[in-house]
Amino acid sequence: MVAKAEQQLSDQENESKLVERSSSSRTAYLITSAILLLVTAVFGFQSFYPKSIGPISNVLPSVLAGAAFVSAGLCVRKYGLKLSENFARIWFLFALGPACWLIAEITWAAYYFFLNIPIPYPSIADIFYLAAYVPLSIGVFMYFRAFSGALTRRRLIASVGTIAAATILVFTFVIPTELSIGNPPVETITDLAYPALDLVLFSLAVLSLAIFLGGSIGKWWILLAGAIILDIIADEYFLYLEAKGTYYNGSFDDLIYLWAYLIFALAFYVHKKEL
Repeated sequence: MVAKAEQQLSDQENESKLVERSSSSRTAYLITSAILLLVTAVFGFQSFYPKSIGPISNVLPSVLAGAAFVSAGLCVRKYGLKLSENFARIWFLFALGPACWLIAEITWAAYYFFLNIPIPYPSIADIFYLAAYVPLSIGVFMYFRAFSGALTRRRLIASVGTIAAATILVFTFVIPTELSIGNPPVETITDLAYPALDLVLFSLAVLSLAIFLGGSIGKWWILLAGAIILDIIADEYFLYLEAKGTYYNGSFDDLIYLWAYLIFALAFYVHKKEL
């Protein structure tokens, strides 16, 4: 009888935790959706405050990149800093990526507000933007390697096809546009570094998503892959606009970055609730 009572109590506690996690996740989705709509409206109605959109677009990225970093940091805290353990290392790397973005966004904003350089490209900020790819790519690769045995042949073929299509798109539209300008060597190297690293991270994200889609942790991987894809789209679109000379602070491209940071923050939070 005692054992049965203890089992019932344990079941009730587990059910209570599941309800609490579900409620927290719903709240996170609602808050994220509200912020997404708000920032989209801010950029959508910028014609009413054209002089303010520049400063706004230089403040919000730091705030939302910071949110992604804090959210990832909570997962690091959950796993602990025992870097001898695989998933502790992975989440430490996942947190380093947003940390680099946060530094990059603050640096870009410093150029804008204090040095009166509206579009600091390439600049010190790009060192940190590019640096973010390293821990993120390694983290996604380590995650993929841990579960790679579950990747089916059909999903592998679909993933390779998606990666090939993205590669063709980049080499057909983005890179030719960049190289046609005849930029200085440093800018040309930077222009080529982004697509190369984007394709690496995109490939790893697609292959990982192919494993986890429909699984018990598929929800957060969909969010993570979506955030990665949004960030990559923003990168490539920025390079395209910069090459055409049509980029400006407050452009639609800036909004895509904000969407990406928000989804990263949500993805990390959702995963924390799954632990």
